Amino acid sequence: MCELTVYILKGSAREKAMDGVVRLIAHNGKVLMEGIFGDSMEIEGRLAEVDIMSQSANIVAN
Repeated sequence: MCELTVYILKGSAREKAMDGVVRLIAHNGKVLMEGIFGDSMEIEGRLAEVDIMSQSANIVAN
């Protein structure tokens, strides 16, 4: 399966936000992440990149 590790970019810093993400929904300046076990997290920012090969995604924080 292709679960993602999602990172938050704040300036030059890159911080892990969540592992095991299977769904990303961008809306109204926020990104909702849903995990493989039903957990979820919402981050203020915009989705910048999804890289399936490295199984990661980046969100630029507001």
